[in-house]
Amino acid sequence: MNENEVRGMLSNNGEERIVGQKLHNNVQNQAYPILEYDANPQSITAVKTDIYPKRKITRCLITYFQDVVAKLETSYKIFEAFKLRTEGKRPEVYQLDTPTESIYVLLCPLGAPQAARMMEILSALGVKKFVVCGGAGTLDDAVTGEKILLARAAVRDEGTSYHYLPPAREVVIKESVRQKIVACLQAERQNFLEIKTWTTDASFRETPDKVELRRREGCVTVEMECAAYYAVAEFKGLDCAVLLYAGDVVHKEGWDYRNWHARNDMREHLFDLAVKCVLKL
Repeated sequence: MNENEVRGMLSNNGEERIVGQKLHNNVQNQAYPILEYDANPQSITAVKTDIYPKRKITRCLITYFQDVVAKLETSYKIFEAFKLRTEGKRPEVYQLDTPTESIYVLLCPLGAPQAARMMEILSALGVKKFVVCGGAGTLDDAVTGEKILLARAAVRDEGTSYHYLPPAREVVIKESVRQKIVACLQAERQNFLEIKTWTTDASFRETPDKVELRRREGCVTVEMECAAYYAVAEFKGLDCAVLLYAGDVVHKEGWDYRNWHARNDMREHLFDLAVKCVLKL
């Protein structure tokens, strides 16, 4: 098979293979594969952009609140712009028209790999500024669901971020982005905290000792995507902020679900705040 034939083999999930690139020999063999970071920005796989509609939209709100998105869609406040090409259920990308400009709204699948993949596709389509809103488990039952949480740092206890940044314990929000989000929340007179969060791939492996370890290093919440969002943003030169609200409580004494998925008022409020914040980036 020649190079042109390889280039012609496009997979159904919107990727193409780039061949003929010279190896840079950036990767050194390490004791564990996750430590073998490659700084080369050129990947063999790339987003195939011509399968998506072309719109001049540069901002995206990423959310995990299916109830909020469904309510907005049924009330005709958002409409589906397109679906992202992937195996399994294809995530919907909606368009929200604000008084100043249109933004995308993505109902994102759970987990760091999907978070990175969605950012990669949307950034290839021209999106440069992201605000994420979602829920997180809290490691401190004193942190209630009424308080807005801005993730300023994330402990990288997942795998995705190690493909975008060299190995390190944490990744932090870009300072200029943090300042703009803080200014927006203050202008809206919001009660918020800037926190460190624990990003994990394994929601059912939050053991008592590991929870206590994360608490001692200053983590307030646990979730599954923040480290990936900030790593991809740093690697690709994007703006990204993650806003959370405290849902269930995870501590060494046990797990208190707190019926957090029923907090429709807080979820809608956080979504509205995220819209205002992404427009300020």
